[in-house]
Amino acid sequence: MEGWVKLHRKTLENPVVMKDKDYLAVWTYLLLKATHKEYDSLFNGKRITLKEGQLIIGRKSVSEKLKIDESKVQRILKTFENEHQIEQQTSSRNRLVSIVNWHEYQQNEQ
Repeated sequence: MEGWVKLHRKTLENPVVMKDKDYLAVWTYLLLKATHKEYDSLFNGKRITLKEGQLIIGRKSVSEKLKIDESKVQRILKTFENEHQIEQQTSSRNRLVSIVNWHEYQQNEQ
């Protein structure tokens, strides 16, 4: 995956993302891994089209990449969902994450 994402200064004012370094790390990971253009993928045994701001991840892979305990990754993702920063659909193997307000912060400036 190539390219870049915008990291808005408002992030520093977000008490959920700034709760501790692990929350910030997971949030940044989600931003960096989210797709920036539509493409087809498999989720829960079905072909879906990932839209901008969506990604498919596994708790274990995030845990290994960021060196954060799997149960804490789960808690962080649930907190982000409860605070309406992400929406997620889970399956037995992975989860489909949609970043709420992706377009608000990632749109190209005209």
